[in-house]
Amino acid sequence: MKKFLTIIGICSAAVAYSQAGTFILNNYSPYNFNGAIIAANPSPTGGTCYPLVSSSNPNPLVIPADSHMGNGLELKMDNYKDQYPNSLYPIMTWDVSTSATNQGIPRAWNHPAVMPGGTVSNNTKWAGSKFYMTDPATGTSIPLFNANIAVAGTCNSAAVPDYYVCPSGSAEMFTISSGPNTITYFNIF
Repeated sequence: MKKFLTIIGICSAAVAYSQAGTFILNNYSPYNFNGAIIAANPSPTGGTCYPLVSSSNPNPLVIPADSHMGNGLELKMDNYKDQYPNSLYPIMTWDVSTSATNQGIPRAWNHPAVMPGGTVSNNTKWAGSKFYMTDPATGTSIPLFNANIAVAGTCNSAAVPDYYVCPSGSAEMFTISSGPNTITYFNIF
């Protein structure tokens, strides 16, 4: 009986730390989003955020202007794996960093470590973004419309704001939880 209860406890802890919820990026702006979305360890020890997962492989993730929940063109993903066949903007490879000396290891969307229940997936939650905005007609960067942004209370959130504003627009990142359901929103205006 003790072994059974121990196994149930370990499984419960793993679920509690599994990749927390859905991520939704709404780009309400007239500009294209270019950048990376980032997930990190929700309980950093010793000030480290590892494991850290980023979509920033050689090419930035691009979400076109006016792509949001209102028109069904938002970036929405529930986890690293299932986003690939289901997303309008699939991420084929995730960059996984497990320590300061083990950075940016490419992992395919179906690699066991990033699958639901995998080691990396179980120890990360949506945490932030590094982005810049471009003109959809010319591809040129929009002056000052670039930032690092993080969900308040997550890794590096003390140094990185959860809200950004410039003359060309603004961005915000936050999480809403209701019972076991968590949704992280990244809204660009």
